[in-house]
Amino acid sequence: MPYLYQPTEHFEKRMNKIKGNDPGGYERVSKVIERILKNPHIADGQMHGAHRGKFKKYVGRREYRLVYYYCEACRKYNRRLESVCDDCETMPDQSVIFFDVFHKNEKEKLNY
Repeated sequence: MPYLYQPTEHFEKRMNKIKGNDPGGYERVSKVIERILKNPHIADGQMHGAHRGKFKKYVGRREYRLVYYYCEACRKYNRRLESVCDDCETMPDQSVIFFDVFHKNEKEKLNY
């Protein structure tokens, strides 16, 4: 059973920007999101800095990076992100929350 897609408002704004500026990149990001929803354990590591502890997944070698976490893991580790997620109590365990997407070139600008 695939996990539920739960984007934050910030994530949706960034995706809309990518869709307008880079339609091909948007398609590649969407395919990776589908793969994550099938198996959120496929992360490429954990983030440091502003998104410390959240998972990251690369979209291509030189392109975008997705920042996400899934409720099942959060609850397993004593609700690590409860204060960050608005609807923690109503969110099902089988949810993946997408926090940010950015181009790898923006890493330093965003302090990631």
